[in-house]
Amino acid sequence: MTVADGSQVRLADVSEVTIGTTPATPAFQTMRYVSSDVRISKQTDIPNEIRADRNVASIVDVGRSVQGTINTFLSYGTFDTWLQRLLCSTWSSDVLKNGILQQAGTLEYFYEQGATDTFVRFQAVRFNTLALTLRARQSVQANWGIMGIRSPTPTNAILTGATYAPATTTPVLNAGLNVSALSFTGLTNAPKVQAMTLNITNNIYQNDVVGAYEPYSHGLGRFELTGSLTTYFENMDAYAAILDHDDIGISTTLLDELGNSYDIDLAKTKFLDGGPVVGGNGQAVMIDIPFQSYFDATAAGSITITRDPA
Repeated sequence: MTVADGSQVRLADVSEVTIGTTPATPAFQTMRYVSSDVRISKQTDIPNEIRADRNVASIVDVGRSVQGTINTFLSYGTFDTWLQRLLCSTWSSDVLKNGILQQAGTLEYFYEQGATDTFVRFQAVRFNTLALTLRARQSVQANWGIMGIRSPTPTNAILTGATYAPATTTPVLNAGLNVSALSFTGLTNAPKVQAMTLNITNNIYQNDVVGAYEPYSHGLGRFELTGSLTTYFENMDAYAAILDHDDIGISTTLLDELGNSYDIDLAKTKFLDGGPVVGGNGQAVMIDIPFQSYFDATAAGSITITRDPA
């Protein structure tokens, strides 16, 4: 027997036309990723029955669902389908905004184990969260949180007629050379940013019914986009915006070395809290600013992503 090696695990994805059903002869896209802990989440119940000998009487298997995270680096064109599912919308003329469209896909993990390999699949997979991190002189991290309905019995073969498109080869974006613009409308003097995070959640919830071992369906909760800025204390503008509860627009352009770019625009945010922090000798005074985006009528959403291929 051959122990599966983490460096040889292939992750592939295909969109589902009918949520919960893997397409016939699926055209999988091989995905780029760093690590993943997607798995079946098994729910058990231990009935609180009393026994004179004080032992546990039984352990009951009551349900299954799919959950986990996929950690990646951001690169152009690699995760456009995942962004669609996350924002519950579709690209229109290379523009994507948050919406209400229900979307899901099938994920497949291939484990190389010598003569007999293992394929593990997860169906009705939705993208519930994204944590996007831009930090000075580091690659841009995009960490995804997923929820799914089921995992069919693992097999030792591909699905009949399945094909696998190779992974993209566009450069990994980094927050040093690839951030061509970071601007703040509503501030006279834009702060210098050491780190920025964006956290998106769909607040997806699970619908359970009597007589079903797995979730019946998923529902979409409120779309929420929060984040944080770690900035140098250079002037009063950002601090004043916190105190005055001003509307601030935040936008950034991520441009790779080939000329491909994403423009991320949060037309309306509030700086929720923060103030100058003195860390001690030999350190710059910083302001950590949590913020939240909310609906802008002109943008018709809370976030707009525009892609521009080279």
